[in-house]
Order: sequence, then structure tokens, then C-alpha cells
Amino acid sequence: MTVLVDYDEDQCQLVVHVACKDVSSDKEIENTFNNIDTALSKIEEKLDSSEIYYFLICIKAKGVPPGAGEFDPYEGEYPLGPRNPWEVFCPPFWTKACAVPHLRRRVKDWILRIEKTLRLAETHSRSTDSLWEHDETQFGEPLVTHLALLDVEFVPYYTRLLRLWDPGHEVHMREAVIEIVNRHGVGAETEELIRCYTEWAGSDELLPELLHNAI
Repeated sequence: MTVLVDYDEDQCQLVVHVACKDVSSDKEIENTFNNIDTALSKIEEKLDSSEIYYFLICIKAKGVPPGAGEFDPYEGEYPLGPRNPWEVFCPPFWTKACAVPHLRRRVKDWILRIEKTLRLAETHSRSTDSLWEHDETQFGEPLVTHLALLDVEFVPYYTRLLRLWDPGHEVHMREAVIEIVNRHGVGAETEELIRCYTEWAGSDELLPELLHNAI
């Protein structure tokens, strides 16, 4: 299996499954990137479907057990079934890719591709703002949160997607932004994140807490 598309009618969720045969192999990771590019294309083809509320890419790496990444808003307890968006993006796959220079470039390119997909979704006049992986998680949110906590270099990528997500129905961003600032302290990347979040949320009430925690 390389790419398998599954529609869960009960959950109104399109799930695209991608397999990675060996997360320790740079070549296999690169091949998997090609497949997740295909997976995102499959999602883009369905953006005009009114029956699909949620879109999810599930990466399964051989020998890698399920588990959340650098940030787990549910602390291991997922209330809506086994397809936990904070686990199924396969954190070890992305952590390993970030450690290899040419694969790290693929990671960055992938986030930019997500950005283009979010912009494309805006042109389809969907019933919900932005795209969602399920009703509490916006599209790309688990992955980019993991990366932004893993390495400060990815914080601007989080900020870029933050500007495209739906501020009116955010659930986990406040906690994630605090965690990111606490992890990396105040610097150019996190200052821009703080500025973006306060503008995006329409309130600066979080600003003192962010700055205090980051000192």
C-alpha cells in the first residue's frame, strides 16, 4: 500500500493513509514524502464536497507505535475515537526527517504546500472557515505544532499557518503558543508569533502571560 483513500461516512471524514516502510531509511522517508504529496492532492480534489467536514492524512511507519508528538492536548486520552490527529501524523517520521538536511527541506516545502491547500480551500466557499482534521483540530495543526516545539526554525511556519486557520473556533492554539514561547524564549521568531496570535485572537490578554513565561 502506498496511498489509500477512505471515507468515513459516519464521521464525515476523508482519511488518506500513507505507509512508510522504514523510518530509519532516508530514501524511504523521501519516497514517503512523494506519497504524502499525492495524499494532499487527493484531499484537494475533494475540497468542493459538502459531505466531507474533516480531512486527515494518516502516516503509518513500520515498527513505530502510535504516540503523540511534542504537544498532546489530550494527554493521551482521545475522546472521539482511534484516529487521533495528534498521533496519526507519525511524529517520529517528521523528527527523523528534520535531522537530515535534504529531508528537512522537504519538511519545509510540505508546510508551504499545506499553506497553498488552505488558500485553495478558501476559494471553494466551504461551510466552515479553514480546513479541519476533526472538530477541534485544524488542518496541519498537530504537525506544525510538533515542529515548532521541536526546533525554533519552524516557529515562523506555525505563524504562517496560524494566519490561515479559523480564529473564531480555535481550541488548542492558546495552549500551544504558550508552550512554544516557553520552549524557545523570546526571540525574533516567537515575538512574531506572539504578535500574530494576539492580532489573530483579537485580544492582547495573553500577551503579559506569554512575555512573563518567556523571561
